[in-house]
Amino acid sequence: MSMLLNELRPVAIVFVGLHDLDDIDPRDSSLLQLMNEAFKILSRITHSCNGAVRDMLFDDKGCVFISVFGAHSHEVNPCFDATVSAMRMENALKGLKLNRFSLGVSFGECFCGEVGPEVRSDYVVMGPEVNMAARLMSKAPNRGTLVSKRIFSRSNDFIHFEKSEKIQVKGKDGFFHAYIPRTRIDHQNVEIAATQQPFVLMPSRQAAMNSLVNVKDQAASGEPAIAFVSGGPFLGKSRLIDEVAAEAASDGFTVLKSFRTSLDSFTSFFPLRQIVAAAMIKVASTLRGEDFDSEVEAADYLVQENVFKKTDRVNIGSIVPQVADAQLLSLLSGMNPNARTKSIVDSMMKILKLLNPLIIILEGDGDIDPSSWSLLAEIMQRAKEECPTIMIIVSSRNSPTITSAASNLRRNAVQVKLTPFEKNETEQYLRFLLRIEDTEVGIDQRLIDVVHDRANGCPLFIESVARWAHEKNLIEFVEGSKKMTLKMLDERSDDVTDAIPRELSNILLAPFNHLSPPLWDALKIASCIGYSFDSDLYRALNQELELIPKIEELSEKYGCFEHTGTHFRWKQQAVYEAVKSLLMVNQRQIIHRMIVDAFRANDIDPNDLVLKGGDVHRLLGRHCALAEDWAAAFEQYIKAGDRAKAAFNFNEASKMYEEAIDYQAKMTEPLTLRSRMIPTINLGACFRELARYREAEAVLTRCLNEAETNSAAIALDDELYVRALTAMAALHQARSNYDDARQLYEKAVPIARNIHESGSSLWLAGNIAGYAETL
Repeated sequence: MSMLLNELRPVAIVFVGLHDLDDIDPRDSSLLQLMNEAFKILSRITHSCNGAVRDMLFDDKGCVFISVFGAHSHEVNPCFDATVSAMRMENALKGLKLNRFSLGVSFGECFCGEVGPEVRSDYVVMGPEVNMAARLMSKAPNRGTLVSKRIFSRSNDFIHFEKSEKIQVKGKDGFFHAYIPRTRIDHQNVEIAATQQPFVLMPSRQAAMNSLVNVKDQAASGEPAIAFVSGGPFLGKSRLIDEVAAEAASDGFTVLKSFRTSLDSFTSFFPLRQIVAAAMIKVASTLRGEDFDSEVEAADYLVQENVFKKTDRVNIGSIVPQVADAQLLSLLSGMNPNARTKSIVDSMMKILKLLNPLIIILEGDGDIDPSSWSLLAEIMQRAKEECPTIMIIVSSRNSPTITSAASNLRRNAVQVKLTPFEKNETEQYLRFLLRIEDTEVGIDQRLIDVVHDRANGCPLFIESVARWAHEKNLIEFVEGSKKMTLKMLDERSDDVTDAIPRELSNILLAPFNHLSPPLWDALKIASCIGYSFDSDLYRALNQELELIPKIEELSEKYGCFEHTGTHFRWKQQAVYEAVKSLLMVNQRQIIHRMIVDAFRANDIDPNDLVLKGGDVHRLLGRHCALAEDWAAAFEQYIKAGDRAKAAFNFNEASKMYEEAIDYQAKMTEPLTLRSRMIPTINLGACFRELARYREAEAVLTRCLNEAETNSAAIALDDELYVRALTAMAALHQARSNYDDARQLYEKAVPIARNIHESGSSLWLAGNIAGYAETL
């Protein structure tokens, strides 16, 4: 079990109210059986849509089934998954002959994790959006579904919605519209949509563009061609394909597009459903000279015009079910698969050849089902004779998994793979986004590094990060250097995680969905340690957490880290920040407290590790501060400052003393005057050595004023008073104000002579020497 299970996550929630079961009688076996059937079906649908069952319970709302999406894994679009799940649940419950039920779906950031004592804890998903889903369920029409506006805005590219009447729910002011999901969008617009940014062809994309243009030219010459385009999410596959398609359309090609998701991988012929529906509408519209609104009307017209026979309509119904009668479709179920494939392609060719030259684009993030691969293989085999000017483009995140029956497609396909931008390409794209046309104007390297590291080399991420920085007024033009630069960004602030929107964070973290809980803990702990670290410095965490072996496993098996010897660094800063964004504030404190406790329990000697990465006191001070243990942070930064001062590293020492003074102000327990004054005196001395005289004078003057104000306490600590006087005297001496220095020494030396503590002779001699030097 994970120690750091609790997270704030963007989650979609589905509430299903089974109102027929609200007043169930435990003695009624038929209702109990119905409830079990409903639970099994709803659970199966939830799991098939990448979700998890949260609960099935009886409460004030009656019998309620609850499922969540995005709570246990990082999904690309949990809103779409939840909406498809709700639509399938609605149909399934109607099939069970339930008369009264309703569904509500909402999306937002929720607490996901364990609550309760260790002996009886429970995993929960809590937040305002959970309540919103429940209230939408209560307002939904009988045997219907209502979804929130957030669900609608993230799913309306793939699902038809209808706006509901205005409703009002508890906890939300005023009236608002909800949305009713109706059907999946089966056919995409065949027009190439205008994009927000013009297409910019980068050097790493030139070879891919050339390959696709060559494939298009091959098809135009009468040689059917197929290309597989693969690459991670948001690398620009669609933009590249759209550019080629737009060029082909201007050359007279017909363009048909479809889109599939991971939920469609097990639906036979789904990728071709949108293609065939759009093809029927286009052919029928061309023949009649008027546009058709639906594929059913188009199929009727094609039969009427003898383009299709009635058997063709049944064959096409295997792909687009709504155009054929369900009873007739059932007759095809017993056919030999090869014969059925040939029969369907016979019918498809009757419309595809009328659209030549033709480009078919199958886009998506899910696999293609085996039946569709068989159809594509048959189409390409027969295309030379029946439809020679055809080009098929299949895009996916990974190289497509092709069935053995369609292995000829892989042999004949042109493979195009997109990779993330290199840093020089990020710079080029930034110049374009920032509209820098003057060749004499450059971009500061720090700005390039911040954008490239956080964007992970993805064009859409680069746009998002650049927009984020611009909206926060972090980008400015420096006239002197003629560069666009980034204002100081506080890496300790949580604001840096805003550079990666949560939806994009899900993309980055999706490859780690199958990590075991202990490895997830190691990732989260590493995100608190920092972007880079030396494993020897954190070997204290091995005894309880076995951290470093897990970090090594994450590096070797999952590519999370790069390392040289014992020095580890996150491979991608965007992943580092995405992991860090999962942690709640109290979890960060818990992790830093664990680190501090491990160092203390193992009695780590700072001298052993001083050469491995700097002062361990400074390292521990940082973790104590982030754990909000202000007293321990104050103590560690004082020790770090003393070590740096002894090594004559006054710049580092001044920073450590400043940190100590800052944490002093946050401590709830009152400090002794000595504890308050020593870091201030030392800070003034460091400023003097750095020739920062004005700052030194301000610090030491404040210190002396406090000492003289608290003279009663000072009488008990003469040595402290002497240190303050001699520090100010040394400052005056450094600034050649010898009279002022002499007066302070004459005040300090008699007090020093009166101190008879053992071991103070050397200290007294030092003060007398300073006085003598002034004279």
